[in-house]
Amino acid sequence: MKSLRAKLLLLLLAIISAAWIVTAGFIYFDAHHEIDELFDAQLAQSALVLLAQAGHDLKDAREDDDGIATEIAGAGHKYERKIAFQIWDEHERLLLRSASAPAEPLAARKRGFADSMIEGKPWRVFTQHDEDGEIRVQVGERHEVRNELAASVALRLLLPLGIALPVLALLIWFAVGKGLSPLRRIGSEVAQRDPANLAPLEERTAPAEITPLLHALNALLGRLDTALESERRFTADAAHELRTPLAALKIQAQVARRAENEVQRTAALDNLILGVDRATHLIGQLLTLARLEPTGGSAVLMADCDLAAFARQTLADLAPAALDKEIGLDLSGPDSAMIKGNADMLGILLRNLVDNAIRYTPRKGQVSVSLQEEQGRVLLEVTDSGPGIPEQERQRVLDRFYRILGSDAAGSGLGLSIVKRIADCHEASLTLGDVEQGAGLKVSMAFSLS
Repeated sequence: MKSLRAKLLLLLLAIISAAWIVTAGFIYFDAHHEIDELFDAQLAQSALVLLAQAGHDLKDAREDDDGIATEIAGAGHKYERKIAFQIWDEHERLLLRSASAPAEPLAARKRGFADSMIEGKPWRVFTQHDEDGEIRVQVGERHEVRNELAASVALRLLLPLGIALPVLALLIWFAVGKGLSPLRRIGSEVAQRDPANLAPLEERTAPAEITPLLHALNALLGRLDTALESERRFTADAAHELRTPLAALKIQAQVARRAENEVQRTAALDNLILGVDRATHLIGQLLTLARLEPTGGSAVLMADCDLAAFARQTLADLAPAALDKEIGLDLSGPDSAMIKGNADMLGILLRNLVDNAIRYTPRKGQVSVSLQEEQGRVLLEVTDSGPGIPEQERQRVLDRFYRILGSDAAGSGLGLSIVKRIADCHEASLTLGDVEQGAGLKVSMAFSLS
């Protein structure tokens, strides 16, 4: 398992080390530049001193025609081989040189600083002439002297890092642990919670960095609470509604068993079959409603759908039920009415609207479906010639399992509840009203055009 604490520790140590190394690098190059300037000044000063001394002390050597240079014996110091000087006359005769200097010129005759390779080593050389051009002094120094000094400065900066790094690691470890303590507290709080406790976590006292996490967790807990509450309510309602038809089935079965003749038995069995049909319809409606219940924020898949095609198919599917009651079915409107919706849900919606209309319409009645495009919307209307719904009941019939008292039609009280749920998923308006001429119910819905 990856540790955030260890990851932060390594990251911080890497940043500190990199910053320290970069700083040491800058200081190294800056120190090298300053050392170069200082040592160049010393070379120039040494050349001037030698030139002033050579004008008097080397007069005899200059008059000597044998051209043999005088070599100054070394003192044996470890840095002696890294510094050298030469004194030449105008005839390119070497008059004087140090023990570390070669017999050839350290650099060209040109006055000033120059970089040379002597015996495979890089040297820094300064050349100076007297006013008459009779004496030339060259003073040189190996580059490694400067490099060693600059490296020593950088090393002195890096050395404390090596000593301080373990101490810094320990301090950072405890500091990061302290900073992550709110996460441990929240984890402990969640672990100790009862599974039924979906109350939101406290956000006000949490650090700003973990507030988005808490906000997302609280949103998830809220969706879970909504889904679980809906599931509990649905289960309780379903159990209550199934109890009555199951009891009726049991009674009809008992009547059939106690029947004294074939006529009574046949009547009881017919009632039993009718009760099974009603229970089957109720269970089907319950399953449909369960699929439409909110599941904690899951998205509904939307696509371009032809509402007119769905209406034609629904009327064709329910035509046998309408013929049994000699009910006329009518569809009016454009051949195509495209909206953005879920195909399965729209099929369920139209089936419930038309099925409800057929159930509550008396024999030889009329059920009509109309579609109309208006102001960027598709208007769907389903009307019947049934008893209609009183105005004071129209809001309540959208609740699950609610049925109007005194209704003779067989139903579950779920049809319009399913329609309302699908309308909400499609952000469509739903209105219950009266038929303009005669008795009956008019269900109006408005969908946005695709």
